[in-house]
Amino acid sequence: MASSYSNIHPVDQILTSLAIESIPSDSQLIADQIFEKVNIPERSGTLLIENTRNFMGSPDLDLERAPGSSRPMIGSFDRTSLTYKAKIYSASDSIAMEDIFDSQYPGSEEARIIRKVARTMKLAKEKRAADLLFTAGNFAAGSKSDAAAITGGAGVKFNAAGAEPLSDLHIVKDLVFANSHGINPDTLVLGREVFRELARNPEMRGYVGDASKGVASGNLLLNDQAIIQVLQNVLGIPNVYVGAARRETAVPGATSSEGYIWTGDQIFMGIMKGSDSIVSKTGNVKAMPVTALDFEYKDMIAGQYDSLDLIRRYVWAEQVNEFKMIDSSFGFLVTDCL
Repeated sequence: MASSYSNIHPVDQILTSLAIESIPSDSQLIADQIFEKVNIPERSGTLLIENTRNFMGSPDLDLERAPGSSRPMIGSFDRTSLTYKAKIYSASDSIAMEDIFDSQYPGSEEARIIRKVARTMKLAKEKRAADLLFTAGNFAAGSKSDAAAITGGAGVKFNAAGAEPLSDLHIVKDLVFANSHGINPDTLVLGREVFRELARNPEMRGYVGDASKGVASGNLLLNDQAIIQVLQNVLGIPNVYVGAARRETAVPGATSSEGYIWTGDQIFMGIMKGSDSIVSKTGNVKAMPVTALDFEYKDMIAGQYDSLDLIRRYVWAEQVNEFKMIDSSFGFLVTDCL
């Protein structure tokens, strides 16, 4: 393994626990929930991907066996392969020794710093996940479309008059189903801006009502949980995530500028679960096809060390992983929804 902080400085288990520990704003981070994780023993290796057509039967094969005869052999479609290489991601910050000595709470300064460093690492990981699933260039031509251009759809953006986002997403679901040879998509990821716009959409609101309270169906402005429930129930997709995390996009010293990590007006639908991966000792992996996977060599670790002149204490965190597109035809990206 290439040289890294963890090779040079020992891991601190307490700081590592603090780095991994969730803080309230971490609830908006969804990358680890979306991607199936493959724990790999080596940083790089080969992934062998099963062909789903091998699980659709052999129509020309007569499975009836006469007494004494050999068992019929089924044919197979070839596996495909690709390589992966997990990358090392690190961040650190420091504090003057005087500030540590002046603190009334021993260990509190290092704890504060590691939470800041860990938050930077977590946001960066979230950005890498979003860049993979929310970048149109990562998808084949038949696995992406602007909202208004979905074939057979309403022909308008999801916040326009006459928009039927549920009907349009049903079309997308059928496309994923066909491209994956009969597997229903299990994951829906929405940018927060389009997600909140769905609360105002008449088609969405038409599925919510409470006659016992005198509220007619379609007269409610939907809250977040109601939107998620409608999407789950109507589309039949169990895992619905909203990309609500924000990050600073300006460099230190410049005027503050924030933005959503997951592009606000985009939606991803696809198959992200069920890879059933098998990892060999050498790092090679066999898996069923999904849209993408998270190859993780090392979860987040953390530590600290002092400068040689004992003027500053450095606190660091590190993780090693790669988000990898496996088969973009098992997913679909809807862009320009608003």
